[in-house]
Amino acid sequence: MQVGPYSVAQLRISRALAAYGAVLPPGGPQIYLTDTLESPQATPQYPSLLARELSEQHKKALEIKKNVPVLVCIGNPPYDRHEAADGSNRKTTGGWVRWGDANASGAHDPAKALLASFIEPVRKAGLGSQLKNLYNLYVYFWRWAIWKVLEYGENDVPGIVAFITASSFLDGQAFCGMREQMRRLCDAIWIIDLDGVARGTRKEENIFAIETPVCITLTVRYGHKNKNIPATTNYCRISGTQSEKLAILQRVDNFDSLSWTTCSTDWQEKFIPQGQGKYFDFPLLTDIFPWQQSGVKAGRTWVIGESQELLNERWRQLFMAPDENAKRSLFKDAPPSTGGRKIEDTPVGLFTSARLAPISKVTTTEHERIIPYGYRSFDRQYLIADARCLDRPGPPLWLTYGNQQIYFAAIFTQPLSNGPAWTLSAIIPDLHYFRGSFGAKDIFPLYRDAAALQPNILPNLLDRLSAKYGYAVSAEDIAAYAYAVLAHPGFTGHFHGELISKEIRLPLTKDAALFARAVKIGRHLIWLHSYGERILPEGSRSGEIPPGAAKCTKAVPGTPEKYPENFSYNDATQTLHVGTGEFAPVSYALFNFEVSGLKVVQSWLKYRMKKGAGRKSSPLDDIRPKRWTAEYTTELLKLLWILETTIAGYPEQKTLLDDILSASLFTAAELPDVPEELRKAPGKGLEDVKEEQGFLL
Repeated sequence: MQVGPYSVAQLRISRALAAYGAVLPPGGPQIYLTDTLESPQATPQYPSLLARELSEQHKKALEIKKNVPVLVCIGNPPYDRHEAADGSNRKTTGGWVRWGDANASGAHDPAKALLASFIEPVRKAGLGSQLKNLYNLYVYFWRWAIWKVLEYGENDVPGIVAFITASSFLDGQAFCGMREQMRRLCDAIWIIDLDGVARGTRKEENIFAIETPVCITLTVRYGHKNKNIPATTNYCRISGTQSEKLAILQRVDNFDSLSWTTCSTDWQEKFIPQGQGKYFDFPLLTDIFPWQQSGVKAGRTWVIGESQELLNERWRQLFMAPDENAKRSLFKDAPPSTGGRKIEDTPVGLFTSARLAPISKVTTTEHERIIPYGYRSFDRQYLIADARCLDRPGPPLWLTYGNQQIYFAAIFTQPLSNGPAWTLSAIIPDLHYFRGSFGAKDIFPLYRDAAALQPNILPNLLDRLSAKYGYAVSAEDIAAYAYAVLAHPGFTGHFHGELISKEIRLPLTKDAALFARAVKIGRHLIWLHSYGERILPEGSRSGEIPPGAAKCTKAVPGTPEKYPENFSYNDATQTLHVGTGEFAPVSYALFNFEVSGLKVVQSWLKYRMKKGAGRKSSPLDDIRPKRWTAEYTTELLKLLWILETTIAGYPEQKTLLDDILSASLFTAAELPDVPEELRKAPGKGLEDVKEEQGFLL
């Protein structure tokens, strides 16, 4: 595939060596055209006479792979993530490194392949669901280089691997096995983190014209290595613009040219230094609420919409398809490697213990249910809640859903930027609920059961707090406290530097009066952000939101021909224009209300414009609402009123945070350890619970 670059490389390097007076070795500069990830046992097959020379080069490359030790492997291998794959496309999904050699019957056993040493520690750590992130080309090249340079022959062999690659392996859970093996096989590791996130919460220029953050990693073994002594890992981060980063790199003469921080020596720990300072003494939010769960991954966008009528029409059109092929095209089968839904699947229903008939065979247009759905922070839409349509419905979410359940949401794959650190949904949330992307096990249910009898709280914490404060502390109290402290931009602003660690920690006060003050604020916010459906104030009715200042000063037309195609904002008059309709007063802060990059009001409106927003998975997505409805106006006003009140309360929350930080705090070391079983989804087996009681929706 790369004959041109290969030929140019032969020419240029030969000429460069000759220009420096070097004598080329026999056979030329020893540059070979090959597939690095191909098995060393492969047999070259070039039937054309014109390809004979390439065949000879391939043979020499295979000889090096099999029998020639390599001291240094250096480069910028490709990085491209792909689906887990099912073995039908082995050549492009890791080749020999991922799949291993075929046995006598022609079958491949990935458990015996090189990549297995990266995979098994992840599974043993209970992180198997994260393995999808490991399947990336750069990871295969890392595994090949480690094998060739550091595992070839005896353990006394010195070697160096130096790559510039995507940086996801530095802290991703899927890469804990990769980090462990690097620590075992190397004496020292140096990492220059160049960042360069283009689509994240904190955007920064990349040194390349790509969107993927990158890092330079140099690993070395000096000779004999005791595999029971972890390598020393040194970390340096270079920030700034592209030109600033390149200028710093240009000045590097040796290791002393940069300032290094030593990372943890724990085998699987991140290749990023542990945080230092008061913040990192606070308990982790993930320890206070031990069970985190991914939101619903639908896998297709047409099952989510702004109204029940819209979803019913899409479902009807699916079943009006003239044949199975047309229906499959509309449905959007998941790729085979993902395990997602296909139209011939017969899963157990979300609301029944019985299996559902496959969509490919069903003639009725009945679905399980259409329910309200937490699509994005503060954005309530609707979902076709039918197990046949949802790739990963997240059974624990449905089994633990009740009229007291609250699903809190954060983000851990990206550092928080502006806005609140925590949001919530009173209804089943989407995988990307928090900010519209990067969702992964970031939903915190308040309870582990639908009856709200088993709090998802660190064991004994409520008793300890009750003893400390002198009154009974409930699960709702600790949730309200955390929400008051975290759900405002004062927190993300105060700890902006610390949050680069992607750790959310809760400053937990020892002062009873401060705790009570925070609980009062948090309870009000939870009621408000749940659209009046949770922790209702005395005398309130569920779903009621007190009106704010914003009004619909000019109605949005409800006719099809005047369905709004766009919206705009006039700062001078504080007017939000929706088509020819108007809402005022809407402050600039309200219009730009943000959750780590998600502009809440603007996102809400984009989804409800005539053409809609977001990607499309099927022609069914083209079925859109025909008009702006009165319900849209009511919902928009509710959103504006909720955010108005929220913004008005930010100064009080900021003062509260300052007071809490000035008082005595619990440290993480003072709290009990988290039992590992409480980090897992509740239940004795979800299928058993289904059969006994069904889904409690």
